[in-house]
Amino acid sequence: MSDANLTPHENAPGPRRLHMEVADGSGKVNTDIQYIADRQAIVNTITAYSYFFDEGRWEEFFALFSEDVVFETTAPEIGTIITHGKKVFQKIFSERYGKASTAVRRHTQGNVHVAEQTATTAKVRTYMLISTVPAADKLQVLTTGTYNAELEKRKCQWVITRWYIEVDAPLAASSLPEGLSKEEFQWIPDPRRGAS
Repeated sequence: MSDANLTPHENAPGPRRLHMEVADGSGKVNTDIQYIADRQAIVNTITAYSYFFDEGRWEEFFALFSEDVVFETTAPEIGTIITHGKKVFQKIFSERYGKASTAVRRHTQGNVHVAEQTATTAKVRTYMLISTVPAADKLQVLTTGTYNAELEKRKCQWVITRWYIEVDAPLAASSLPEGLSKEEFQWIPDPRRGAS
């Protein structure tokens, strides 16, 4: 993906944002039973992301994604990270989240909105709230943002082919993976990085 494909999203506080879906707000009712069943499966796939992630159910978590998944994250002060393929995606997740932790983290989704759905493809957006509870009477919000997903129906199952996270506030940086090709991994630094 070239720098020319990055477009600013005027209401988001981050650096430059990738393409955002225009939400379908038509409210049209579709009574086709297959369409309705597919909608349920699409929403279930998206929301399963949070449960499997938070419970460390990694085999089930990675099964939500296609082998050719494109995983993207845009965060202020860090920039945009783009990976291609499940193996690279798994490597990055293992490095960042594979360590044991006693802190319970929750990836809460809200306002799940299927912006587009065909017989074999779908685009979904949802707000995210990532939090932890360091003590019984404390709730710490780590960040908010949006999850943006593209899915395809393959072998009678909906899988995520693109997962794009827009983070509203800076997160703790991770080490960048080494030894990957430009086809597998790309980092586009926030142009404000290092500016005072």
